[in-house]
Amino acid sequence: MIEQSQRRVPVPVAVAAVILLVGAAIPASMMFADGPSVATGLIGVLLLLALAYGLWRGSGRARFWTTVFSTVSVGYGVVTITEAGASGLLQIVGAAVIVGLLLVPASSHRWFHDLPAEG
Repeated sequence: MIEQSQRRVPVPVAVAAVILLVGAAIPASMMFADGPSVATGLIGVLLLLALAYGLWRGSGRARFWTTVFSTVSVGYGVVTITEAGASGLLQIVGAAVIVGLLLVPASSHRWFHDLPAEG
């Protein structure tokens, strides 16, 4: 039997991290368009990249903050649903999917609560 020294990232956590990475492209594109400012876009990109990296590494803090920001995003999207178009609906769905992927599957619970594999 081959013994693995590293744990594999579960699929739900990997999908949540990929959604965050895709979501980082939005503030990145705003930096080069007529958006609010380059600094705001850079902060958004760095925050999303840090959260995705933390999820990938199994950080409980990254899971907590990703869940908090995604829940706030869903709430904000629902409140402003009358003003939001397709992008607003996509934001709500994406944030809700992230929350579900991080909180519901058993593999996600194990990923954030198990001790790292000993080598």
